[in-house]
Amino acid sequence: MIERDKIEEIKRQTDIVALIGQYVPLKKMGRNYRGLCPFHSEKNPSFYVSPEKAIYYCFGCKKGGNAINFLMEYEKLDFPDAIKRLAKNLGIEIDTTRGLRYKEIYEVNEEACQFYTECLSKDIGRRGQDYLTRRKLSLDKLGDFRLGYAPASGGLVAYMRQKGFSVERLQKAGLISTSREIFRDRLMFPIFNLSGRVIGFGGRGIDDYIQPKYLNSPETPIFKKGDGLYGLYQSKERARVKGEVILVEGYFDLLSIYQHGFDSICAPLGTSLTERQAMLLARFVKKVLILFDGDLSGIKAALRAIGLLIDAQVDVHVVLLPDNSDPDSYINAHGATALRALLGKATDFFHFYKSVVKVESLEQEIALIKDLIQIIARIQDPIRYDRYLKYVSRVFGIEIATIEKEMGKTSPAPEKIPRDPKVSQEEKLMAMILIGYEHFSLVKKYLHPNDFAEEGIKRLFKRLIKEQNFDIADLSDVVDEHLREKLLSIIMRGEPVSRESILEAIRTYKGRVEKARLMQKINEAAKRGDEEARQLLNRELDALKRELLNIHVESARKTENVRSE
Repeated sequence: MIERDKIEEIKRQTDIVALIGQYVPLKKMGRNYRGLCPFHSEKNPSFYVSPEKAIYYCFGCKKGGNAINFLMEYEKLDFPDAIKRLAKNLGIEIDTTRGLRYKEIYEVNEEACQFYTECLSKDIGRRGQDYLTRRKLSLDKLGDFRLGYAPASGGLVAYMRQKGFSVERLQKAGLISTSREIFRDRLMFPIFNLSGRVIGFGGRGIDDYIQPKYLNSPETPIFKKGDGLYGLYQSKERARVKGEVILVEGYFDLLSIYQHGFDSICAPLGTSLTERQAMLLARFVKKVLILFDGDLSGIKAALRAIGLLIDAQVDVHVVLLPDNSDPDSYINAHGATALRALLGKATDFFHFYKSVVKVESLEQEIALIKDLIQIIARIQDPIRYDRYLKYVSRVFGIEIATIEKEMGKTSPAPEKIPRDPKVSQEEKLMAMILIGYEHFSLVKKYLHPNDFAEEGIKRLFKRLIKEQNFDIADLSDVVDEHLREKLLSIIMRGEPVSRESILEAIRTYKGRVEKARLMQKINEAAKRGDEEARQLLNRELDALKRELLNIHVESARKTENVRSE
């Protein structure tokens, strides 16, 4: 969305210590700065900021990155908004539309949204208007959601052609299939990303005979059902301020409650809550109030959501509606005051779980206890962990030591910085390359992607060759989260890297790895009596020795030149 050069300029000019220091008290510790991590509870500081490398990293919760990542995580901003915030601080002007990836799909969706919205406001949308009236929804109160209507007779293709959009572009956006409009005679719910752009649509059939009753856009490069949450764009600022959000199951539940003043609310997109959606919520709030239907399916959905939200380190409370009641019907029947009172009585996940899981035998009780223990074991906050551990112990009369034995661990102590994870030689060398990135032209002279066995390291090295300006905080685009954490941990601890130390590290690495590989093959060739292969491999070994000698000479020559100067 923003020019790459402009992003690099913003990152270069931003003082990461000054930025983070506005939110976290920092003390200088050698080359770095240290403070209490703002992303998890701790007593002893494990959060470090490096002004030289322009990154932060917490050795406790493993969060790390650059100034942009920090603002996104702390202020709950998306990437463009974080860039805009930093640019404003620096007095830099930016264009947020130039170079927008998948710009054509965004443009199609925006124009389609205009079409559906206009249809709902005209005579052709009378069925949609009547349906909203029956559901007691007011367009005046729900303007931010840009609701629309897809006529039974169609019309989208003709409208879009008049606007200059081809059939192929409509297909890429998932609005037509084999020249037939996907949405017909449906109330339309535009789905927004966190920047407010339309990325897809949900449609509800006006009559129950229209199947499926609910239909979402097919997945496109910008729309994945399991990634986003309906209503989060409209609610995100209020949710961030309150620190909590109401999670409901569907579009109408959300709209009914929202128009009654509950403006921190969101819903999955017609599916069960996913891990990615739970992590997205954790960016904005510390507490989620689950408000699902009061029937069996709603209870089961709540039970599934609890584990995902606990994994995302969110405090979970559940509101149990009366049997066969849903949020939409409940608020229309009883009003906002009654719902607010019900939300105030929300029970924590432990008591909800215990109350809805019926236990009729000893075996069922043991299964319930094990389920609860499994959920509690995933809680990282030491206070909540201790609280629920004692709950289980007291309610079921089980010693804490017995529960912890079942978990296979002792009470967590996140305030202690964990030991370094086991790091391979490849990972150490890659971290060194990233720290001394200014010497990369020398590195690629002697190293090749195939010199690395680990796929993540190999993939990262290829990216380094391809890109001239690679930010060590942008590792998540290339490697998995586990490798990213390890590399950031090594980088944060690492000292500045000289040209000579890079060359020596390459010589040592290639010498050990390549020699071992060639010697193994030479021995195998000798065992099977393949003299030709053995001689060929010996020549490869000689070539390697010459290369290693060249690396050593180049390093020594540079050192000698420095001394003579």
